Amino acid sequence: MKHSILKTTRNITVAILLMAISTVGKLSANNIAVANTSIIAQNTASNYTHVKFDVSWENSWRTSTLESNWDAAYVFVKYRIPPMNTWYHATLNYVDGTATNDGNTEPAGATINTTSDGKGAFLYRNANGIGNVNFTDARLRWDYGADGLNDEDSVEVCVFAIEMVYVPQGAFYLGDGSVTSVQGNFEAGTTGNPFYLTSEAALTLGGGGVGSLGNNHRAGMYSPTAEDFHDAASVALPAAFPKGFNAFYCMKYEITQGQYADFLNKLTLTQATARYMGGYNALTQSITGTHPNYAAGSPDRPLMLTNSNDFYTYLDWTGLRPMTELEYEKACRGSRGIGFLPTPDEFAWGDVSIKAGPGYTITNAGLPNETVNAVNTIGNVAYVLTNNSRPYRAGVFAASLATPNRVEAGASYYGIMEMTGNQWEYAITVGRAESRTFNGSHGDGKIDAAGYYDVSNWPTSYLGLGARGGSYDNAATELRVSSRYIGHYFGTAGRVTQYSGRGVRTAQ
Repeated sequence: MKHSILKTTRNITVAILLMAISTVGKLSANNIAVANTSIIAQNTASNYTHVKFDVSWENSWRTSTLESNWDAAYVFVKYRIPPMNTWYHATLNYVDGTATNDGNTEPAGATINTTSDGKGAFLYRNANGIGNVNFTDARLRWDYGADGLNDEDSVEVCVFAIEMVYVPQGAFYLGDGSVTSVQGNFEAGTTGNPFYLTSEAALTLGGGGVGSLGNNHRAGMYSPTAEDFHDAASVALPAAFPKGFNAFYCMKYEITQGQYADFLNKLTLTQATARYMGGYNALTQSITGTHPNYAAGSPDRPLMLTNSNDFYTYLDWTGLRPMTELEYEKACRGSRGIGFLPTPDEFAWGDVSIKAGPGYTITNAGLPNETVNAVNTIGNVAYVLTNNSRPYRAGVFAASLATPNRVEAGASYYGIMEMTGNQWEYAITVGRAESRTFNGSHGDGKIDAAGYYDVSNWPTSYLGLGARGGSYDNAATELRVSSRYIGHYFGTAGRVTQYSGRGVRTAQ
């Protein structure tokens, strides 16, 4: 769930034994947990060792029909040199993405694929199936020599895991052809029809020409003049900008308060102070000497009161990246053949039905077992509960029913949760010059000493972000997949209660 602090390699002076200290990295949010962490099988000739752990989570799947996808644990490793409290991001071995060549050991029933930059690995089922998983004795090869460590150095490691969902390569539609709820919706030219995206090639935005991606002349957007293309003005969207055609992994849930507390606890005091927002998140802070300690009162509730710096910095620290608004629509409605048009005005669960309060009640509010009651037939998306003033536990609707279908669970086509409602989803917009330079670069696990992200080609301010999917207190029109009501982040760089998001990573 979930950096070396500095961009340069430190000279380590502690000389004990690399394998002397290890810790259990047990971090639960939505019931994913890492346990029994240890360091084994050191190879001093080639300066590597193995990090061993168990990982488990609920409601896992893999299917080769329809969606043809799976969920996965994105796993990464942090380490420190006791007694120092600075945590660094471990470099995992990568050869060609296969476990055999990468030196990993796969648990029974699982596949491990290391990312090409060595920042993490994806662990998932190796065959079709559904249900809870508990993968034991997983081993990742850590090339500690690449991180500037010596064979005799003493280290403490912590393994983090985030639930992700694989979104396969494929063509899909942008926009849904709505004529009743238009808020900057994407369209083919100026036709009002959905735009069929078939590759990652460069696109023409606006101008009304054949093959261009239009935006309904910016109609219905909160801040239309912030968007620099429309029916009479065109701009280019480069090929490097991620459009959603290529495969990617997307976090199954929005960033939770527990995940964010885990992140803060691995920062220096200066960094954590910059990224700590408190407030509605019920994050408690204590300081031991120069080391911060944070705890989340509602660890499975999505993060609230964020700004672009909080969002970008968390993703940089994990080795993930922000999604684009084109990827958002792909992750919601899925790939489909030409002519199989999306439903106008659809929500992320694929139809136009929505369950609004006061038909709901909540028990165990804010706790890991928070449950929705009186769901009746439709139980989607945590939308407008009675006296509601906050988002709900991530995945609450799927967990509140014994065998929920997609609509009842509020799930996207690929099984991603709360893409409609709960919290606004930060996404890189296509409508501003500073955002169109985004090329899909991933975070490198490191943030700067002041507590800010520093990835090249990420927007340098909040202006490069938009927000999609609406939040717990928005009108239904703003929750629709095609709504670009906030196609551009507005106001100031300050923190906003209803804004959060999730990370993605390009698949290899």
